Amino acid sequence: DIWMLTCISSTLSVLPFLSRSKTAVLTDSRIRTMNEVVSGMRIIKMYAWEKPFSALVTEVRRKEISKIMKSSYLRGLNMASFFCASKIIVFITFTIYVLLGNPISASRVFVTVSLYTAVRLTVTLFFPSAIEKLFESRVSIQRIQEFLLLDEITKTSVALSKEDKKDVGVELDDLTCYWDKNLDAPTLQSISLSLNSNQLLAVIGPVGAGKSSLLSSILGELPAEKGVLRVKGQLTYAAQQPWVFPGTIRSNILFGKDLEPRKYERVIKACALKRDMELLPDGDQTLIGDRGATLSGGQKARVNLARAVYQDADIYLLDDPLSAVDAEVGRHLFEE
Repeated sequence: DIWMLTCISSTLSVLPFLSRSKTAVLTDSRIRTMNEVVSGMRIIKMYAWEKPFSALVTEVRRKEISKIMKSSYLRGLNMASFFCASKIIVFITFTIYVLLGNPISASRVFVTVSLYTAVRLTVTLFFPSAIEKLFESRVSIQRIQEFLLLDEITKTSVALSKEDKKDVGVELDDLTCYWDKNLDAPTLQSISLSLNSNQLLAVIGPVGAGKSSLLSSILGELPAEKGVLRVKGQLTYAAQQPWVFPGTIRSNILFGKDLEPRKYERVIKACALKRDMELLPDGDQTLIGDRGATLSGGQKARVNLARAVYQDADIYLLDDPLSAVDAEVGRHLFEE
């Protein structure tokens, strides 16, 4: 009978987990959808897409709530077994015992009830909880395992000594890359170029032509399917979408590097941030809010550029660094 109670409680504890594993997929989908909606809120407002996206989020949330409700019902049954299962098992035990023609006595009843009471907490609460946590830990371990088994990013850049700085360069020979191998058309196809030290190379093209993907391939983030990629020198990168983290403007520019006052001033001047520093109440000690809420788009772009310029690198990869600034500031950035 105790084994029967254990099996019932264990089954009721496993069922919520099976439902929760499906809920986790819907929760991840809902979070991804919400992140995309929040990041693109300006465009959604501009095109008056609030109702379609609201319906999309509501539908995803409805499916998630449906799974959560099923899981909650199963958890409720499991908790109900904690209060009533032992009494039902005692009743069934003595009913079968009497039907088999065995005499019943008070001593046997009290001993049996005491035994069931002693094991009730373990069988109906602790043991099912242990099984539930075991299954949950299994899911977490599988996610960690999937992450650890991902292909390592191939290091494409080679650090050079001061004597070898003249050998800095990037070479691509018949390079073909895919973001998604399931697609027929490659992201980059048969790209060849050579860039030597003290050279400036500008890549132009329409939207979606693969300019950012080309930089990603040089960084090693876009794996090469075919061809040769050689990078000699230390890389630094300024993304097309300006990235800043909560903190001061100075900490965003230094990015862990030691402060060198003269170099820092040159970088601030070259990136046209000197005037902005003077207008801000705390200068470069002004705190940047979440996602750079206190800065304009142009200021975030220049802070993002200043971070890349301040790094001691041999090769600077700048992805559309002038898109968020006006013509005058853009001319200053290009010349300086």
